[in-house]
Amino acid sequence: MEKHGVTHPVVIMPNKELEKVIGVSGFPSSAVFLGREMQWTGHPSSSKSALAAAQKKGSKDSVYPKKFSKVIKSYNKGDYIKSLLDLRKSMEKLEGDDLTWGQQFEQFLLDKSAKAFKAADKAIEDGFWMQGLTTAEPFLKKGSPFPNVEETNAKFEALKENKAYAKEMSGGKLYIKAKGYEDAKEYVDAVKTYKSIMKKCAGTEIARHAETAGQKLITDRRPGHKPSCPACRRAKGAACNKHHEEMKL
Repeated sequence: MEKHGVTHPVVIMPNKELEKVIGVSGFPSSAVFLGREMQWTGHPSSSKSALAAAQKKGSKDSVYPKKFSKVIKSYNKGDYIKSLLDLRKSMEKLEGDDLTWGQQFEQFLLDKSAKAFKAADKAIEDGFWMQGLTTAEPFLKKGSPFPNVEETNAKFEALKENKAYAKEMSGGKLYIKAKGYEDAKEYVDAVKTYKSIMKKCAGTEIARHAETAGQKLITDRRPGHKPSCPACRRAKGAACNKHHEEMKL
């Protein structure tokens, strides 16, 4: 994957379980499933007719009960508060499978908020204040029905009393931007952004994190790396001698 610059999501199952089900005899191989039943397997280039046939048989309805269309719409937009409020309002009139589904989705939302608050606490503890706020914020807006909202809001209010708050938060925004550059393999811009954090937010936790992250990219010879270059790919993510750019923090 690293050698060929693969960027799409990849799932690897142990003991070749998926390959056995599909009957993989070479790569690439594809398979079309309808529910749990495999309809077709073979080379991707010959899948068009099989895929079209499976799509015609497939259900066009949502996998969720129609009564929850507003709930799912809000959830997909990232408005978890409205999603839970709408869900609880609709559950008053539900019964049977619909009620079971509603209860399961309610628990899913509650678990999601609990994980977000826990992750936010960990991020703050580790010195990533902006990351902590960004993680918890979707569950903290006005009218939130989620548990522990007041406690979590109090933690963020306490952070505001810290003299370094403004620098930590502005540096945090830049840190997220730098990580975006890393994900896009734009390592020169990433290092420049980390360097900017170190200068603008000197003495803060986020500046120390930026120095560590930036230095790692430099040590690993990432600046200048070009995913399209075979030599860069052979260097396992580092820049080849031709494209490598010397940088210092």
